[in-house]
Amino acid sequence: MKQDIRMAAILERDGRLFLVRPRPDAPWELPGGPLPLENDDIDAEMDAVLQRLGVMAPAIEEDFLQTHYFPFEGGQVVYNVYAATDWAGDPSAAPGHGAGWFGLDDIAAIHIDERARNAILEAFGLKEPEDDTARIMAALSGEATPPAEGAPPDAPAPRAAGNDPRRAAGLDVLRTLRGGVDPEFAASQMKKSQPEIADDIIDFALGGVWSNPALDRRTRSLQVVAMLAATGRTGAPLTSHIEGALNHGATPQQVVETLRMVAVYAGFPAALEAWPVMEKVFERRGIARPGRPA
Repeated sequence: MKQDIRMAAILERDGRLFLVRPRPDAPWELPGGPLPLENDDIDAEMDAVLQRLGVMAPAIEEDFLQTHYFPFEGGQVVYNVYAATDWAGDPSAAPGHGAGWFGLDDIAAIHIDERARNAILEAFGLKEPEDDTARIMAALSGEATPPAEGAPPDAPAPRAAGNDPRRAAGLDVLRTLRGGVDPEFAASQMKKSQPEIADDIIDFALGGVWSNPALDRRTRSLQVVAMLAATGRTGAPLTSHIEGALNHGATPQQVVETLRMVAVYAGFPAALEAWPVMEKVFERRGIARPGRPA
């Protein structure tokens, strides 16, 4: 399945939002852009985009807000939204591009990219988040569905190979756990290393349990981190699921608090064994340890 990974930043100052557009007749959009093929570090690329705008946001990796998924023919757009909370500078668009500041009241009325509009309204609690599960699963399974909100009425319905709902749902969870990587590739790697159980993990664990909408994926990720730490499984599985929790939008402080709960209910030795695993993940991602000097 094709994936178009994009980044977008919400820059708010005095109740107004900074928007850009490439030409006068184009819709306004959040500053950002596509993730270059040669770079898989979304946080670093988002920081580079903001620096080109004249903005310094030293904690941008902690300002990740949410990932939105928009299906298109044969694939989907992975729209990663950041809400910069500690930034400085006077942002300006690239030469030849338009730039402007808009209040929240303007967002519903101006000509703006629908992905950006929905992301902004959801970020400020002015719109209920959409449940994209049905559209994403349809894109993976090849079923026809109505176009995403804001898509042109004649937009083609997304199609993809495969017709097993549990496999499709499991691959979608695998994709979000791994931060947007190609789930088919990830599944093939699992089949190589764990051929006897890989299908059970994808179809039952991920496609059945993880995909139940009663709990969101960030909550499930933090639960898994707590359970692995509490039971002493502090090797690769814990590393993978701390990464997955961050990929699902958990903040570093939420990961820390999860391990603090482990200390209270499963014992300090369990939490202390898990702590270095968390620190290594934070270090690899360039995340300063919460509560400690940088």
